[in-house]
Amino acid sequence: MNGRTTVLIPGYSRKESTETVLSNSQSPSFVIFRTSSEISEKIDDEIEIIHEVKIRNVEKRVLVKSPKCRKETNESAPKKLKKESAIGDYGCQIRENEKRMKAITGLHIDLLEMYTILCLSASLIPVPHTLLSNDNAPSSRYSDSKTCSNFSIEDRKRVLLKVFASRHKLKVSSETLHLGAAILDKCLDRMTVRKETLGELAAVSTAIASKVEDINHLTLGNLIETKLIEKRPLKMIASLERLVLVSLSFKVTTPTPLNFATYMLVHLSAPQLKRNLTHYFLELSILYVHNRLFASDVVAYAATCLAFAMATEPGKSVSKVLRETEFELRVFTDKNYLVKRKQSQEVMRTMLDLFVVAPAENHSIFREYSTNRQNNVALRQIDPSLQELLRIDSI
Repeated sequence: MNGRTTVLIPGYSRKESTETVLSNSQSPSFVIFRTSSEISEKIDDEIEIIHEVKIRNVEKRVLVKSPKCRKETNESAPKKLKKESAIGDYGCQIRENEKRMKAITGLHIDLLEMYTILCLSASLIPVPHTLLSNDNAPSSRYSDSKTCSNFSIEDRKRVLLKVFASRHKLKVSSETLHLGAAILDKCLDRMTVRKETLGELAAVSTAIASKVEDINHLTLGNLIETKLIEKRPLKMIASLERLVLVSLSFKVTTPTPLNFATYMLVHLSAPQLKRNLTHYFLELSILYVHNRLFASDVVAYAATCLAFAMATEPGKSVSKVLRETEFELRVFTDKNYLVKRKQSQEVMRTMLDLFVVAPAENHSIFREYSTNRQNNVALRQIDPSLQELLRIDSI
């Protein structure tokens, strides 16, 4: 015993929160998990000050200042410069910005190094093993029909579309949506999930991804407010969140195809139209679970090349634009360039099929990218020569 006593401070209360808070970091493979306590301060206006603080009137000691000796120099006093005008300040800012832009232009080597580090930290996002079995039969891992997952590919697609439809209500970034889908697929591969709880798992996965990617991240209460989770108490949702984190060993940061595509778009100096078209192909690819069989950088490579080919200006050859884009992005590939290029062509054909059937399905992703804020990229027409080129390459 150290003889310490606990003092309760009036006007303050401590409230414990059951929600797990993840700290954000610039590195995609670095995250710190901690259990936080929300400390709320409550000020009570009715508390009166009983003890008065008395301050002694202490006379200040007068310090004797020694006279300053003026140095005798032959130099004349500096002339006062005129204050620079706003135009002069603006001109200085322009010159500084030009210097910074020239410095950034020579950083393409650092960009490639960052991409290489991202590839080293990447891991293959798994396809849920129960979705690959025929007729969703019980696998050897879960032989009991009572404990086997009973959801299908369409059920996974349905819950993902529900989350994507709430992107504006949730105010989350595209990185959060992609990471949330990756966390969901990891959970479906490791956990036994029933069809009834699949939507709740998708919502909680999005909330975890938001804590990693967003500054103003989602809370579990936001999931209830947006009706992504209904008729469930907050404690049960918090327990599900902790179960997901423990099942994944707290490894929830994984590079997604969107992360790889961002480097490629920066390297190509892509305009807004081509960026939106690339993001549209990447979101369509999430709906097709079999694209998880390919590495994330291959999917990003396919979406970027396909977007540049789709956005070809009139009068230019689509096949030439596609080949030029593939050649420019070759710096991001390693020695397995031919293998990855062949895999990317297969992914391109799948993305084109998803692009064709999207208007008939009229799902939330198609409606989002049919708006003016996304440059109406979902309403563009596919050049027949592009389909013919990809068909010939598959032979």
